[in-house]
Amino acid sequence: MKLFEVFYKYIVGIVGIIFISCMTVFFTDGFELNISLYVYNLWDVILSIITPSNWHFQQYVGHQLVEKPLFSYIFDNYLYSMTILFAALVIAIVLGMMCALSTFGFPHKMKHAIHTVLNGLEALPDILFIFLLQMLVVWIYKTFDILLFEFAYLGEKIYLSPILSLCILPTVLFYRAFLLLLEEEWKKDYVQYVRSKGFSRMHVLIWHCLRNIKISLVIQSKPIVWITLSSLLVIEYLHNFYGIVRLIFFDTRPFIIAITLILIFTPFYIIYSVLEWIFNVKQAEEFNDSRVSMSGMKLFSTNSKSLANRGIHIFSLINKMGRFFVSLCKKPKFVIALIYLLGITITSFMYSYIAEVPVSTIGIIQGEQGTYHDPPHPPGDGVLLLGSDTHGHPILSKLIVGAKYTILLTALIAFLRIFIGYALSIPYLFWLGNRSKKVINNIADGMQFLPLSLIAYILLVNVLIFDEDQRLFAESVMTSNIILEVSILVLFAIPVVLNTIGREAEEILRRDFAQAAILLGGSKSRLLFQHITVHLFPKLVHLFGQQMIQALQVLMHLSVFRILLGGGVRSGGVASQSLTYEWTGMFETMRMGIMTERYWLIVPVLVLYVLLIFSIQAVVKSIIDIQQQKIGIYSGKKKTKQVDNEGERRASGSSELNKESFVFMNN
Repeated sequence: MKLFEVFYKYIVGIVGIIFISCMTVFFTDGFELNISLYVYNLWDVILSIITPSNWHFQQYVGHQLVEKPLFSYIFDNYLYSMTILFAALVIAIVLGMMCALSTFGFPHKMKHAIHTVLNGLEALPDILFIFLLQMLVVWIYKTFDILLFEFAYLGEKIYLSPILSLCILPTVLFYRAFLLLLEEEWKKDYVQYVRSKGFSRMHVLIWHCLRNIKISLVIQSKPIVWITLSSLLVIEYLHNFYGIVRLIFFDTRPFIIAITLILIFTPFYIIYSVLEWIFNVKQAEEFNDSRVSMSGMKLFSTNSKSLANRGIHIFSLINKMGRFFVSLCKKPKFVIALIYLLGITITSFMYSYIAEVPVSTIGIIQGEQGTYHDPPHPPGDGVLLLGSDTHGHPILSKLIVGAKYTILLTALIAFLRIFIGYALSIPYLFWLGNRSKKVINNIADGMQFLPLSLIAYILLVNVLIFDEDQRLFAESVMTSNIILEVSILVLFAIPVVLNTIGREAEEILRRDFAQAAILLGGSKSRLLFQHITVHLFPKLVHLFGQQMIQALQVLMHLSVFRILLGGGVRSGGVASQSLTYEWTGMFETMRMGIMTERYWLIVPVLVLYVLLIFSIQAVVKSIIDIQQQKIGIYSGKKKTKQVDNEGERRASGSSELNKESFVFMNN
């Protein structure tokens, strides 16, 4: 029965991939909802999949379109991509675990510094790691005449450079995941019991804690794998080798897209199905019979007194929100982050409104020695305080104008994901049965094995790239293209967000205070807003920050392929010209800036981007701390140290054990 369920879920995932791959017909030239053409492509893809003789892909050789056998390409290049991908993941897991075990016993201040460094590394774009590694190889070769390894495909397959480039970010993420899970596990009572028997810290960590966090690690590894899959698209492109993802660059037909996504989806589905079977990871928790049923609960309370006091409740809610904001303003990190976010956004709007030409074009200029220079111009005085890009656009003007699009649109994407996921969690929680919830969970798990960057590229590659002679048309459809791109980035993330929020809400509903509210006859609306939402709020805030950073990463990956937010105009061999001057679009010139030592092309936007990530993290952390204190979870330093010290004194049986105990905080 279990094998049949796994096979059934796999077939459902394949069907979903086929439906996604055929959606490209809606985006051939703008957006056109042609249902009949979509159905025709669905049938054509299904026939092509079940007919191996039709397995060919098309590639331009010179100016001629040539058909090549798909099996030979898959057999060679698919194994190449998967070797690089799984090698990077294995290295990331091993290094992350070793670093966590080796630094676990550090003093609290050092561990706090480690968490700060990890947050900083997580804020850096993954494509930066790729370029820095390549620059390191070039520098060592120029300085010592030693070539560490090849980092570009020149006819022979390269492994070391793409593997190292791909494993850096997941190593940081796995290191942080291991460290946080071990810190949480170390606080449990059985750890002190085992330690009291004389076992060493490392023995307890390896033989007890690691074994007990394996289920949580499997669950938390899925977003890390998703990020790594998204980075694989960029790795193949920047290292110039032909992997399975690059197949879509040759042929964008729905059949080729479906085959590519299926080949990416299949190995991870099999691996996680085996892991969930071995570790007994439940996909959808069911209520125990001992729990109270909600079948008799009303949606809204009809009590007249409750209805009469609803206006008072609204006023009280506004008052609470005001006091909550005042509490936040007492945190310096929140104030600094808020000043940065609001200040740069307001400045962007004011500058765009006041300036006659927000972003001017500066062509050939004469230097101090009488020589003439083409763009990009180095930093100088006035409008060229930070230099110009390859088109002669001042970097400073682009950063100011693009700030409002970067901050507001990524915040809008994150907000819509959370809001829609929260709204859909209401029927998920109160009306759907366990079978329906399993279907949603299966869809969400399948979506985590499909990189959103690749899906967005497939759908938008023929929509957001314009030639120079189409500039006026591109500017006229800029708003509609922004709406279209935001909609795609929101809708394809909804199943995963709904699954996360729904499971968290279900877990809260099982707690005793929620069951007591049901017994007392409260309405579903009161249970949702007065109990579940209050405890769910910190998770929603954390998800908001996570989704905003994720949206920035996807936009950055798309910019590498000249797919810019709102559209971009390509100009020969130089970088595309963004219509919105959004920040992530400026990372397209990162390779040029680093390789040609024109660092002004990338350093200013990189600094502002990192500050944006830090500001998001600071705002989210401040809100979570305040809310957790309100619901009884103390996250302040004094409270945390006091609680941990009391737990250590109770658990320690001797002064020697007390010396070896450590204080851990919820970072």
